Amino acid sequence: MENLGEFIVNHWILSTAWIVLAWLVFSDAINRKLTGLHPLDVNQSVRLVNQYKGKFVDVREPEEFEKGHIADSVNLPLSKLDEEISKLKNKSQPLVIVCASGQRAKNAAKKFKSNDFEEVYVMTGGINGWKEAKLPLFS
Repeated sequence: MENLGEFIVNHWILSTAWIVLAWLVFSDAINRKLTGLHPLDVNQSVRLVNQYKGKFVDVREPEEFEKGHIADSVNLPLSKLDEEISKLKNKSQPLVIVCASGQRAKNAAKKFKSNDFEEVYVMTGGINGWKEAKLPLFS
């Protein structure tokens, strides 16, 4: 430990690479803990909705939703989420937030959490991941 400073100075590239790798490994886990967001893959999302009476909430715009959506999903566009969030009455029902790729869903999930919804999950990959899993979409 006494030579740590000397090691860092002499091997600054290696030390920097280690710090960057540590940040990449732990930043996602730390971010999830701080935000309270829970990512689920497509199969976990389907299992949650089927076994625990969850609901898919699609936050894409209505035009995107009409082109193809998950059966029985609710469309609450992110752009109008603040006004339409009250359509969901049961705040203890598990919600799986879906968008095209998963990015908008993270923002929407934060809004659901701030409105006291208890179980909020983000489906990683979004509708694109759903298509890759060869699961059906309805229009």
